[in-house]
Amino acid sequence: MGGPLDGLRVVDVTTTLTGAHISQTLADFGADVVQVEPPGGSPLRRQPAWPFWARGKRSVIFDLGVSDDRAAAQELASGADVFVETWRPGVAERLGLGHDELRSHNPRLVYASVTGFGRENPWSQLKGYEPIVLAKIGGLHAFSGLSDRPGPSYVAAPYCTFTASQLALHGILAALFERETSGLGQRVDTTLVQGILAHDTWNWLIMEIIAKFGAAFTAAPPAEQDRLIPHSPLFFRLMVAQSADGRFMQFSQTTDRLWDAFTRITGLDELLAQPEWKDAPGSDDPDVRIAFWERALLAVRAKTYDEWLVEFDAEPDVWAEVFRYGSELLHHPQMVHDGRTVVIDDPAVGAVLQPGPIVQMTATPAVLTNPAPTLGEHNDVVLGSRAQHSDAHAEAPADAPSQPPLAGITVIELGTFFAAPFGTTLLADLGARVIKVEQLDGDPIRHIMPFPEVGGIKVLQGKESVAVDMASEDGREIVLELVRRADVVLQSFRAGVAGRHGYTAADLLAVNPDLVYLNAPGYGIDGPCGHRPAFAPTIGAGSGLAYRNIGGIDNLPQD
Repeated sequence: MGGPLDGLRVVDVTTTLTGAHISQTLADFGADVVQVEPPGGSPLRRQPAWPFWARGKRSVIFDLGVSDDRAAAQELASGADVFVETWRPGVAERLGLGHDELRSHNPRLVYASVTGFGRENPWSQLKGYEPIVLAKIGGLHAFSGLSDRPGPSYVAAPYCTFTASQLALHGILAALFERETSGLGQRVDTTLVQGILAHDTWNWLIMEIIAKFGAAFTAAPPAEQDRLIPHSPLFFRLMVAQSADGRFMQFSQTTDRLWDAFTRITGLDELLAQPEWKDAPGSDDPDVRIAFWERALLAVRAKTYDEWLVEFDAEPDVWAEVFRYGSELLHHPQMVHDGRTVVIDDPAVGAVLQPGPIVQMTATPAVLTNPAPTLGEHNDVVLGSRAQHSDAHAEAPADAPSQPPLAGITVIELGTFFAAPFGTTLLADLGARVIKVEQLDGDPIRHIMPFPEVGGIKVLQGKESVAVDMASEDGREIVLELVRRADVVLQSFRAGVAGRHGYTAADLLAVNPDLVYLNAPGYGIDGPCGHRPAFAPTIGAGSGLAYRNIGGIDNLPQD
């Protein structure tokens, strides 16, 4: 069986990492992706990750500055389902590859565009490079702590780029889904600015509250700049500390239950039980916070990393990732257990170990067999068959769609905290009805900040909420009744939880065989880390992302 996107033709004219991620994902799941490259090839070919970014695609060479090649690109797009471009506003139109021009020849085309700043604002003509975007919106100030000097710091991780590619993919797939009803394609637009905003979970709202209630709240940086002691209790719960043998560890004790477990196994609970230390992480006295911070660091440093692993096994609610670097993520125990990596023979460099598909699907899995193409490898075959694509020239319906693309789709969300619930927020933005099933006291992210609901706004907006005891029989019956009438269920429990309470794929598919069931836990549904708590900093450490931002292996701490 082929991939779920078999039969879909994609034309990618980008030379950016954003575009590469978009079309790579489409190619992984069966789409025929034609990569249009300039003479001399995409600049991404010079990067070590090219065999990964370009796998499964076909390469043609067009000089879009030449009229004949522009005409060939237009003809290629007239037979496509999806067109991807990442130029600044106006460039596609000057080349005759703008949305209106291509749509006039192919009304079913889904036209995806990613710019730096958008189409109509004073910054729209700035080069849409990630560092420029971050600098313009003040994002680099968030990383000022990475430098010894005052001021912003450059970050190597492409936060805007990757997230914008995922937003574009949401839009592309939603537009393709809607096209099955209306018969029409549409334009899909996003920006690098919008990509980075997905990472700002509550800071903007906090600033709004401070501005509105200035007499009640005072703005403060996350930490005292001279001593780097956190102002917020949250940063104590996401502590970075060193083991006795010099391994840096990122803890993940965000909820009260996890924090209580951490203080219990470190003995800090006895300290916090004393009146003078009560609420020490949130104390208004910086000296109290400093003293508690040092006690916590010493508690972690009392054990070697191997000794901590024993503690983690004994207490599953406590967990810390070590800081990996380089390609160590590909050898992470959970990645190995889940088979999340593949080896593909590249014609230029030989066998390449690389990440597998972004999701695993039971009925229509990705098929990763074809390597990255050589430059212009498919010119003859692609140019010989351009515009010969099923119903690409179908007559456009008279009426444009009047509803959001996911109108009529019902999603049941069984998950807490940020990543998975944020995913369903994006579905709600696109018109899906999302019913969030919460524990009786609510998703813990509702309470993570001292102002009610601010921490959870991005995982609550646009949804309906049903609060039940999901572990009880009555609660389970309520959930199953919702599932019977749903199209999609997302669950993000740690490994074992869904099984204990009867919410596995098998359980829910027995109730509704047409269901799309998405497992979205932090680590996995089983395996060595499936039962571990996972939050963004944990995965940032374990994936090597954090070390990349401080300069990689050259800046590793020395024992």
